[in-house]
Amino acid sequence: MRWAFLFTVFLLIEIYAFQAFKTSFKHNWILKVYVWINVLVIINLLYRFFIIYNQSLNLSDVFYNYLSIPFALFLTLFVFKLIVISFLFFEDIMRLLQSFYNLFFELNKSSNFLVQRRNFISKIALIVAAIPIPFIIHGIYRGRYNYRVIKYELEFDDLPDEFDGYKLTHISDIHSGSLKKINKVEYAIDLINKQNSDLVLFTGDFVNNKADELIKWKNIFSKIKASDGKYSILGNHDYGDYITWNSEEEKKENFKDLLNLQKEMGFKILLNENKKINSKNQSISLIGVENWGKGGFKKRGDIDKACEGLNSEDFKIVMSHDPSHWNKKLINHPTHFHLTLSGHTHGMQFGIEIPGWIKWSPIKWAYKYWAGLYKEKNQYLYVNRGFGVLVFPGRVGVWPEISVITLKKA
Repeated sequence: MRWAFLFTVFLLIEIYAFQAFKTSFKHNWILKVYVWINVLVIINLLYRFFIIYNQSLNLSDVFYNYLSIPFALFLTLFVFKLIVISFLFFEDIMRLLQSFYNLFFELNKSSNFLVQRRNFISKIALIVAAIPIPFIIHGIYRGRYNYRVIKYELEFDDLPDEFDGYKLTHISDIHSGSLKKINKVEYAIDLINKQNSDLVLFTGDFVNNKADELIKWKNIFSKIKASDGKYSILGNHDYGDYITWNSEEEKKENFKDLLNLQKEMGFKILLNENKKINSKNQSISLIGVENWGKGGFKKRGDIDKACEGLNSEDFKIVMSHDPSHWNKKLINHPTHFHLTLSGHTHGMQFGIEIPGWIKWSPIKWAYKYWAGLYKEKNQYLYVNRGFGVLVFPGRVGVWPEISVITLKKA
């Protein structure tokens, strides 16, 4: 019954959108092009589903190889049609109300006027609906690798003198199973190394689901360099919770493999623990917690355990994958955390950002702190927009990010 309802809704959307084309364009070849584009996109998507079903593949496991781009193209067309029918549906409601009004008040408007109005609204609907399409296509094929370096200088009164000018490079959410172009990723690694940072800090989600996604990229990410080392924590996707495993033992082995791969690439993994970063006779404390997220997300992060052995006067940098951890737990914690680094949101991979003018994404309705720098109660949070992509294989307006933070003595 549910599938019948969804099919009916889908069919009505198709009919509405086709009517808009039919009303606006009198040339049959335009209608044929529109129909063929729809047919090819749908056939391609169904063919990919057939491959998955025929080879008994795990849908979650193969989405990024078989379905991501066909699904994105289908979704782009579907959004186009939804925008079109929103105009036409509103116009049909107005026509219906006008018909009732005419019935009682005998106000007549020529049928020619109604046809002209329908034609005008159909054309407006098609124009408005077409505006996002080139941006989405660009986001799929170019935007996902449009790496940006974003730099900040943060001042602290209690920063140890030896760390004045100390530079951190922060990356997050690589999602290696979604990466495709080796040359683009190598370019991003070169950008990271050109920052000549003292530390490279990675805040979780190396993979989508499985450790073996990372094997192809192991040698490339091993090239990341920092004078005082590179550190990582785990994100919600690193635990393998989003696919079906043959056994719990297989899942545990996958987790061990991911930890080993990160170590082989030179990353020191912090699992609810801290590490002193020394410079001469002074130090700062780097604190790494496992994933802690609001709602149904995994809550393995233990900030109290991670802070064991620290002194109140220590300068503290926290690595925590999900920014909701900051406003739910860290900001009101008895321990003062000078700077927290997070990721997770990806900025939804969609939004509008014009520095100094506008910063907007639909993700703001789910996360109060979703991208960039925030400060409350004399504590900083930086939310990285992510290195890779997830589900939607592109980025529109919210680009992949390499953030560089320089610590300064106030």
